[in-house]
Amino acid sequence: MSTGGPSTWAIERDDPDFPAGLHDLVHKSPGAPAALHGIGERAAVAGLEPGAAVTIVGARRASAYGLQVAEELGRDLGAAGLVVISGMAHGIDAAAHRGALAGGGTSIAVLGGGPDVVYPPGQRRLYERILEHGAVVSEHPPGTQIERWCFPARNRVMAALAKVTIVVEATERSGTRITSDWALDLPDREVGAVPGPVSSRLSAGPNALLADGAFAVRDAQDVLDRMLGVGAVAVRRVGPELEPGLARVLDLVEAGEGTCDGLAVAGELAPGDAAIALVRLELLGYVRADAGGRYRRTPLAPPDSTPESRGGQAVT
Repeated sequence: MSTGGPSTWAIERDDPDFPAGLHDLVHKSPGAPAALHGIGERAAVAGLEPGAAVTIVGARRASAYGLQVAEELGRDLGAAGLVVISGMAHGIDAAAHRGALAGGGTSIAVLGGGPDVVYPPGQRRLYERILEHGAVVSEHPPGTQIERWCFPARNRVMAALAKVTIVVEATERSGTRITSDWALDLPDREVGAVPGPVSSRLSAGPNALLADGAFAVRDAQDVLDRMLGVGAVAVRRVGPELEPGLARVLDLVEAGEGTCDGLAVAGELAPGDAAIALVRLELLGYVRADAGGRYRRTPLAPPDSTPESRGGQAVT
């Protein structure tokens, strides 16, 4: 579905502003992009070096855990100054874009059709937000409609643009694996993966990548240390002080008690007191309820439990 809105631009392969990472595709793929067509901030793409960008990909039908991790990674990496790249698909891709925008960072969406063809159509609002704080790009000219073969081609562009590709959640055989395989095949690229439960289908892809040598991504700090050097930029997200009672409930949530009833039993609390504690912790940012009403711990750390920064610039 074409937007019919903002004007498009193109960066040809022989243009000095052609993203450096895409030149690596020329030696690997005979069908490497001859140009990059885009809408939005041309400056976000022009001359982009792989070392300034990270690609985050994963399952469309992601879990609440995966969506939270993707959004946190996008926000913290974007706040640290890295360009966050993804494919604007439902699930992990969209969460990564949203996080980058929430963190005040720059995000680039790589589409399978023309840059003016919003896909999936349900992400139109996200598309518009990305245009305000980044760019939407494609190797195809405006007006090109989506075909199935477009997605594998799109994935190789995402892998080429960034130095690091992060897989958050994916089944073992998925389009996400195409992106990581391209990243592994291109020079000076790395693949990171978010570990997950061995019993989960959505963790099969990342866990397989870890077994094959990908580096483990527990949070944005792992990625920043890998890309910029240990301690060059420190992510430090600290929440407000917690009174002892709330700190105890938070410990129980971290241990896996995600329901009001479970907390009441484990913490020997009245159900009403457990419910109030969960609401207060959510308002303070320490927990988040998923679609099923189960509470999960966020990465926010209490002031007295956060280690001192390892040096360098802190991102708060």
